[in-house]
Amino acid sequence: MSATPQTESAPPLCQWARGVLALPEPFRLESGEQLQRAQLAWQCVGPDAAPLVVVLGGISAHARCCAPDGDGWWESQCGEGQALDTRRYRLLSVDWLGGAHASSPARGARVSSADQARALLLLVNRLGARRVHLLVGASYGGAVAQHLAALLGARLRHLALLCSAHRSSAYARAFRHVQRAILQLGDDARPALALARQLAILGYVTHAEIESRFGDAGEVLPWLAGHGARFAERFNADAYRCLGESLDSHRIDPAVIRAPTTLFGVIEDQLVPPSLTRNFAQCAPHCRLVEISSLHGHDAFLKEEAAVAEVLRAALGEGE
Repeated sequence: MSATPQTESAPPLCQWARGVLALPEPFRLESGEQLQRAQLAWQCVGPDAAPLVVVLGGISAHARCCAPDGDGWWESQCGEGQALDTRRYRLLSVDWLGGAHASSPARGARVSSADQARALLLLVNRLGARRVHLLVGASYGGAVAQHLAALLGARLRHLALLCSAHRSSAYARAFRHVQRAILQLGDDARPALALARQLAILGYVTHAEIESRFGDAGEVLPWLAGHGARFAERFNADAYRCLGESLDSHRIDPAVIRAPTTLFGVIEDQLVPPSLTRNFAQCAPHCRLVEISSLHGHDAFLKEEAAVAEVLRAALGEGE
């Protein structure tokens, strides 16, 4: 495993490191398929001796939950002075296997949420972490975090799940099926990926949010097109298909998660509806459900910054 310290832009007490973990050769997947010469790219930021917090985001997330240039995917919660304060905690994030960043592509293989968790466990072990202070998973990252929590067992102090449940809803599976059909019809070309992403965006938000922002003025179409175009510049169809199918197939029995769990749910979430989060909370042995109402729907884990920060700080045990 290689690691490159990056300290020139960091606060005095903060250490930045990036690395690549070589996975067992071959890395065997739940499907029976194998990834050859597979590697998992990661980033750690925070004091080396600080409690470890694992931060996992959605399908489009990557190892940079925060970044020296401020271009991380979750700067609102990760970094100096934020809920996940890099002066007090050591934050670990990864690029997804089968994704569009520095970890290995799937090359047509089926990568499950449990496969991602097994790779992450190897990384946590290689980094020498005996205990994980907090494991945070949002959306797809929540699916992976559930499996990792089961693998960590007593080594995990607390699990925080945001807009995530123990299985995919039928509505979400249908929604992603249509996105993949668009990719297929468009021969995986960039315009097809951009259009599939536009459809995905409509699932992340709510009708009320769109109406409140755009009404009858018509600006919604350029806004949507911009989302699709920007996504298509940094992602690819193979990764989008792989991770979408991975989320579709996600299944776990909440009863196998023994760590105390905080579950953040949104009443207006179209993809992870309250019926699923409430069912998870009933079945998990040590779960507290925090449920809010938000115009942002599934995207509330990104946009309801104050509510999410409160959940994270409570899960960290601050103030106890």
